[in-house]
Amino acid sequence: MKLQGLNGRLEHNFPLKKLSTWRIGGLAETVFWPQNEEDLVKVWLEAKGEGIPIRFFGRGSNILFPNEFLPGITIITTQLNQTHWDEQQVKVGAGISLAALAREAAQRGLTGLEFGAGIPGTVGGAIVMNAGAHGGSIEDVLAKVKIMTMAGEIKVLEKEDLEFGYRKCSLRDQALILEGVFQLGKGDRESIKQTMSEYLSKRKASQPLEYPNAGSVFRNPPGDSAGRLIEKAGWKGKKYGDAQVSEKHANFIVNLGNATACQVRSLIEDIQKDVQEKYGVELKPEVCIVKPE
Repeated sequence: MKLQGLNGRLEHNFPLKKLSTWRIGGLAETVFWPQNEEDLVKVWLEAKGEGIPIRFFGRGSNILFPNEFLPGITIITTQLNQTHWDEQQVKVGAGISLAALAREAAQRGLTGLEFGAGIPGTVGGAIVMNAGAHGGSIEDVLAKVKIMTMAGEIKVLEKEDLEFGYRKCSLRDQALILEGVFQLGKGDRESIKQTMSEYLSKRKASQPLEYPNAGSVFRNPPGDSAGRLIEKAGWKGKKYGDAQVSEKHANFIVNLGNATACQVRSLIEDIQKDVQEKYGVELKPEVCIVKPE
């Protein structure tokens, strides 16, 4: 497949670790950063037609890439970052940082996105994961979403067309997010900024931000905390090579320098097995694990 005449950056044999906040990964055969929806759809349809593996990611904040060579085309959506404000509503491209959007909303005196202050992912990823923190989540402010279906068709869906749950949305693995429209409320600018500052301070105090990581590794089971169970099972601080269960928060696995995907996967699997055996609780990963092909 020839990727010519397209608007965007194109790289071959690109290090996946540069695309992940875990800083883990081997080489990707082809990486493309489209600048518009038309080129994204064109590449998707051509790749599918030719049977070429193709996958989409944003900022890589909850992704574990393999250390093995990743064939096909990896599309990074961070250049789909247009923003249009209309009073209390904002329409944004899927590739914009949720934290950056929250800061801009605060600057405009708009409330509703404070929970996103410390979430490092893109808007697209946040919608698919129904990202949230501090009692707020994407579903609280999302009004509509533009998507590309697996058939390459562009659709606009209202919030009512979607189903949300804890860290999940019915669009996951069903479509690619292109844009989101959020309905915010009027608020006091300084109060909003103060709330966000407090959230960021709590995040810094409780999470191992000094090491590369991918946020919470597991979803919290109903009525409990994954971190509490992992710590109770004795995993806090344990290392497989340079992959370590954080000494600060047991639901984080950090990269101490040269951790491999295999080390992280082994930690995840062994923690799941141990917690299941000891407490009868199935821990489900919140991170996306990309398997070598």
